[in-house]
Amino acid sequence: MFNDNAVGALEFTVTWEQDGEQHEERFLGRKVNPVNDIFPRDMRDALEGKRAGESVRFTYEPRLCIPRRKESLVLTLGRDRLRRKTVSGEPILPRVGRFYPQGHIDGLLDIYPETLTPFRLTDIDDDTFTADRNHPLADIPVTIEARIQYLEPRETGSYGSLTHWREAICDWGPGMQAMLDGEPPDFFHPAFFDRERDLDENCRISTPDGAALRNYQRVLDRFITPDMRVLDLSPESERPSGKYDAAVCLCTLEYMDRPVDILRYIAYFLSPDAPVILAFTNDFDPACAIRGWRELHSFERMGLALEYLRMAGFTGNPGTISIRNDWRDRDDPRFLETKGVSDPLFVAYAHKPE
Repeated sequence: MFNDNAVGALEFTVTWEQDGEQHEERFLGRKVNPVNDIFPRDMRDALEGKRAGESVRFTYEPRLCIPRRKESLVLTLGRDRLRRKTVSGEPILPRVGRFYPQGHIDGLLDIYPETLTPFRLTDIDDDTFTADRNHPLADIPVTIEARIQYLEPRETGSYGSLTHWREAICDWGPGMQAMLDGEPPDFFHPAFFDRERDLDENCRISTPDGAALRNYQRVLDRFITPDMRVLDLSPESERPSGKYDAAVCLCTLEYMDRPVDILRYIAYFLSPDAPVILAFTNDFDPACAIRGWRELHSFERMGLALEYLRMAGFTGNPGTISIRNDWRDRDDPRFLETKGVSDPLFVAYAHKPE
């Protein structure tokens, strides 16, 4: 059972609603240490005595879990304070609503150039820009569920390291897929859909590992039943004909230079209320992916996928699902290289209006 004499793994699921969209983040907490680790408020006590398969669930209002909003973290600075290029040497094209590493701002006393914690660009003109350094979920109630995956006895005298689980789960992406004050980010600059190389046989279309594929199938099972006719948007699929009950796309969206046109086209073949599920990992061929995709954080890419769906008219029950830090199969050839971590899975979905 869960107590100070045990270690194990917890499956954390964070859910929230924003702008009429449902969002879910699932994160596997490895090497959970009940003695040293920092848990969300009241969660450690609630887990005491629970066994594998059992769970606890809390809803936290703003300030009770995510750090409270501070107006002092909203800064208006001269444009010369914003770094002109990324670490890789590519130019930064600042766009309202986008997220950038705080290390891209020069002259902040508590920030180093290597700091990756994001800020949101909320305004910009010829002379100044406004950076919101608050957590993107600072104003949003969140629900966190922790389910015990497994437990084992602690080694005598071994207390291990300390993990702050709220930070591990929430501080590196959740909330970044949302709109800014009800408006989508300004994603689309003139070179957004450019590619370094045309799609051809030399492009590497990624295949998720076995665990990620199983997670993808579990997501599909939420929307699709065996009796439904499903339109697959992968390149090798046949041209659509007749009516379909759902459409799915896995690891292809990043290469589309006319995604909204494609989604509008398939809408003709979909029945009312049909779900469209767009899924991807963080592995893709950068030479063949569109430039805008390469520029975005993985959680922003879910926001981009939602915007594609909105622009194509898929407005029913939109949302996102992300699954990170899961176990990779031990017989996977990349097990050692990835330290046993499965490919993350990111999903954006919406339904055709009835």
